[in-house]
Amino acid sequence: MSYIINKTNAFVNIKLTETGRQKLAQGQLNFTSWGIGDSEINYDREELHDTYGANALYPSLTGTSKVLSPFDRQPDIKSYITATSNNNANLNTLNASQISTIKAIVNNEALERGFFSGNSSTYTTYTGDTYTNGTGTVVSITGGTSLNIGTGTTYSVGDYILIKVGNDTVGSLALNQNSTPVPHLWYKITGQTTTTNLNDTVLLDRALPGISAATATSQFLIYPGGEVYGSFGFETTTPYWNSNTLDFAGCCDVSCGDVPVLNQNSVWCENLAGMTGTSVVNGIASTPNESFEKFGSNDYLGQKYPYFEVDCTGQSIGNDICDNPGESVIDDAHKSISILHYTNNTISNYYGEFFFIDGANSKTLKLQLPDLMYHRRSFGTESGTTMGMTFIATGATKFVGTSDLEYIDLIEDPSLVSGTEKVVGKVFPQLKSVVLNDDEIVAATSYKSNRNWTLPPLKAKLVASASGATGGVLATNKTMYLTYTFENTTGTGLTTTLPCQYYTKIENNTSSTKDIEFNIDGLDLLPYMRKEEKGTYDGMGFSARDFKVLYQIVDDSTDRPLSNAWKVYDFTSTAITSGATETIDPKLLEIQNPTTNGFLIDGTVSGASTTFSIIDSLSMATNASPDSLQFGDERFFYGNLQTYIGATIFKTIFNINISADDFKTTSNITRPNSGSGLADIRVTEVGIYDSDNALVMIGKLSKPVKLTAGNTVMLELAIDF
Repeated sequence: MSYIINKTNAFVNIKLTETGRQKLAQGQLNFTSWGIGDSEINYDREELHDTYGANALYPSLTGTSKVLSPFDRQPDIKSYITATSNNNANLNTLNASQISTIKAIVNNEALERGFFSGNSSTYTTYTGDTYTNGTGTVVSITGGTSLNIGTGTTYSVGDYILIKVGNDTVGSLALNQNSTPVPHLWYKITGQTTTTNLNDTVLLDRALPGISAATATSQFLIYPGGEVYGSFGFETTTPYWNSNTLDFAGCCDVSCGDVPVLNQNSVWCENLAGMTGTSVVNGIASTPNESFEKFGSNDYLGQKYPYFEVDCTGQSIGNDICDNPGESVIDDAHKSISILHYTNNTISNYYGEFFFIDGANSKTLKLQLPDLMYHRRSFGTESGTTMGMTFIATGATKFVGTSDLEYIDLIEDPSLVSGTEKVVGKVFPQLKSVVLNDDEIVAATSYKSNRNWTLPPLKAKLVASASGATGGVLATNKTMYLTYTFENTTGTGLTTTLPCQYYTKIENNTSSTKDIEFNIDGLDLLPYMRKEEKGTYDGMGFSARDFKVLYQIVDDSTDRPLSNAWKVYDFTSTAITSGATETIDPKLLEIQNPTTNGFLIDGTVSGASTTFSIIDSLSMATNASPDSLQFGDERFFYGNLQTYIGATIFKTIFNINISADDFKTTSNITRPNSGSGLADIRVTEVGIYDSDNALVMIGKLSKPVKLTAGNTVMLELAIDF
């Protein structure tokens, strides 16, 4: 039981009654009438107060009578104040003009969540029990699948290990720093053994880089495997009360534990180029390597399509061939997406009802990927010295198809790129989710890709064949897909990586067969690639020794390439390395004259090409090893999310005018309704009733309000839904 604390200015403390909540749940809540009362007033006391309130002989009567707070199981008004104009009926009709509804949106900046602190120039990785199972440094990384991490590190089989690969040129990396661009490579711990001490060596899902000659340290961080809610949060939610005893927890005992990271699920809808011998090829069971149907997160495929309408088909060619005869386009099919969401057992609503985005007032959503080496960041080729990329939600609200599913484009941070910003995904404010639909970003954030850098696409064009009108590799009305991969085949340095996931398409719309010239689609798109043999080599970024082009010819531009039918040809030469057996010079690689680099697919190349496979180079999982690391196995988003959050308030307002000259009668037994020297009637409560005359809402005044002759009291009741 409680009483309202008196305030200087009267206000109405209002709430739905238990009956009102029941009817709301039943969809039967309505408001048809109102009544006022004075149930807590003793008019004998109030008569003394009105007569002698200013008299020092009665100082105790100068205070305001106490009023009970409104309660869930609120009794009906005990004594009503009634109006002569309404025949002194207890209830008064509530007109439509007296009820209004206001929609308001409130917003606030959410706590930034993720694995990093800092900004676009300096990031630091969080460590400690909240985020990691263990951290440390290693000196010698000798390739193979075992890594000696020493003693004192806690880990479990199934955990993920991130290795920040250092080298002697860049020197030992500062612990936990995330600014210097170097390879950050993910592996899954598949077992443990011993080198000199118990469990000092972990076994990994695939081969490590071979940098055994280095004396500089590399850092490793071990992250828990499994779902985020089990690894970083809580398997179950701690309730506010015991549902059996209704034993409410004290305010300091309520579990408010934060889950400081977001979930990530990467969904694939077709096999990757080079997946030969997969378990399903065109719907037919084959040899026992897992296909995309068995990738992790495949249970989210219905989210990709049809819900988000991100399908795998793409357009027939992507632009008007008549406007660009003989020119290539980038395949606009999205083979993969990453869904970023917050699915955790926590009783706190950290992200409100929706993401609040208001670009005009600089309130937006920012997605930070501190360990990404992004190919479009505004460095010149071979000059990227700061790692990380930020993406921003901006622009008009759009809709998915004909639905009311809202989204806002996620674009590159304009301050970090040159030229027009590129759309890389969608933010769904209603769903409090982000979808990355850029195939290269999805690839670079995969644990399995062997790279944390994105790659630019190729461009291509038709050229007359030196073998004549019928001797070209691409027949009339046929379409060729092209992409490429970097490899290191010498046994030292970085391992082979996932090929570029941007596919280039070119259709032969001429009357004769053609050969295909190609090159990198633009300048200064390899800011993090380095040539190790240059005198200016700074040890940053990545390097590669082989440049191989993948291509496949299909009958129609609407046909998708088959994962096991890609041909590969090694285009590595001194034209792009400057010296035999050296690493590739990125500036030579992107020279825009294909003739200089010998970048031509013709009959000679076609005859010498082989079938491309990534099964061995990426240690693709087999059906017999369902626990092996696979694409789509990402579970936490290795980045940060900054956003504003919003909530919609629907405020129902009741405006009730009470004329003292009309409301002159009360059923309060302490006051007669006739005679002289009577105390003024006091209003202490107002009830809202439904069509069944049930009390569904009760308002209690913080202090009684007098109905003084000649005056009208205006009560405004407002309740938020």
